[in-house]
Amino acid sequence: MIERISWFFERVWETVFASFHSWASFQEALERIPLVFVNFTNGLAWPYLLSSLVLAWLLYLVALRQGGTTATSFREYAFPAHIYRHPSTLLDLRFMAVDLVLNFLMWIPVFSGVGLLTAKILSAVVIQRMGWEPPGSMTPATIAVATMGFLLLSDLINYWAHVWLHRNPVLWSFHQVHHSAEVLTPAAAFRVHPVENLITVVLQAPVVGLSALLFQNVLGRDRQFMMIFGVSIFGFVYGLLGTHLRHSHIWMSYGPWLNRLVMSPAHHQLHHSIDPRHWNKNFGVKFTLWDALFGTLYAPGKPEVLRVGIPGGESQEFATVSKLYGTPFVSAVRGVTRLLERRV
Repeated sequence: MIERISWFFERVWETVFASFHSWASFQEALERIPLVFVNFTNGLAWPYLLSSLVLAWLLYLVALRQGGTTATSFREYAFPAHIYRHPSTLLDLRFMAVDLVLNFLMWIPVFSGVGLLTAKILSAVVIQRMGWEPPGSMTPATIAVATMGFLLLSDLINYWAHVWLHRNPVLWSFHQVHHSAEVLTPAAAFRVHPVENLITVVLQAPVVGLSALLFQNVLGRDRQFMMIFGVSIFGFVYGLLGTHLRHSHIWMSYGPWLNRLVMSPAHHQLHHSIDPRHWNKNFGVKFTLWDALFGTLYAPGKPEVLRVGIPGGESQEFATVSKLYGTPFVSAVRGVTRLLERRV
């Protein structure tokens, strides 16, 4: 048992600090950073950035025609100075720069390690012990249904993970980093504490692992029709639907019919609002199904003027990059202490 525990921690150490094993591995990790703009599995890939910009421009034209804006140019409409020069936005940009580097040096190896470990465990249990054999081929209809099923299951896990991050005092200590943004810009989407990311990755690992097992022998043309540039067609299309407008001041609703199915940018903007009507609403990521089912849906109607942040002015506790990283640990310890005191 001691040997197994020792082996486990050695693998963890190797995974976490894989980028620091040599100067070459360190350089290789840093050189991968600019590739986020051409890696279509990353939200910063150029098609998603471009589509959000184009959608913002179209919304600007509509606002001009309907008299819904006082902006004298698209630049003023999409990038107003009072938002993009706000201290919260500048902090988001600093945090994003630091976290992007740490992501490639440490977080990605950790998250990849979680995925590989889960896949090995599932393979040992499902294939070796239970004797299940992954299919060698699948019909297009079966692949489409299975892919949609995994997507819905993944979104359900994201929904409940998001709910727990709000309602559990210890988990909220880390999630409030994201809600501490006092204005919304696309950079605010990256104001996420690594512990929150780790929690999500761990909860999603079984779904990702089962999907990998199911499709591991289904290669080539059998799956090509479900892929675009190496990513799922569902994920690619979702990325084109204004994903960067979710964290912005630009109100974009998909309309009364599509809003019943898919989370629009307006849904998530309402989620960030500190208005009591909006708080603890719209936890879903891709679909509105789960919020509608569990009574947490607030459907967007006409554009609303929103104030965002943390109720009670607690956003000021996260005024620097170091506080964004460190303050949640202090809050979490306090939360655990209070829970233990209640039990005693």
